Amino acid sequence: MEAFDQAFPDGPPGDPEEWTDDQWLAWLKATDAPADTDTRPVTPLGRVTHSPGGAVLGLAMLGMANAIYGRLDNEVVIVAEGDSEPDKDDPFSVHLDPDHPERSTVVFKEPTDPPA
Repeated sequence: MEAFDQAFPDGPPGDPEEWTDDQWLAWLKATDAPADTDTRPVTPLGRVTHSPGGAVLGLAMLGMANAIYGRLDNEVVIVAEGDSEPDKDDPFSVHLDPDHPERSTVVFKEPTDPPA
């Protein structure tokens, strides 16, 4: 940090155009935080859960839980009834084919009144 204070005692200039690209790159490199290379888990449980074997074991346990108890159905479905007839007021009609989605169509209706 001492080299940073000597090289840039006042920090960046008020007008960014006063510095060249090389000066900006040097300032950015000087202000970068040092890289923390030691990212190993501290606890024994952390070492197991963050290891490849621990990840495989965790996924195997989740698979067994799904096989024994079934998947949880957490999907929320909201159904609201409308006041008008379906497709009466819409400027288009949608026909969905759940078995063959590529056969689904959208048909745009001709406007009955010209736009004002």
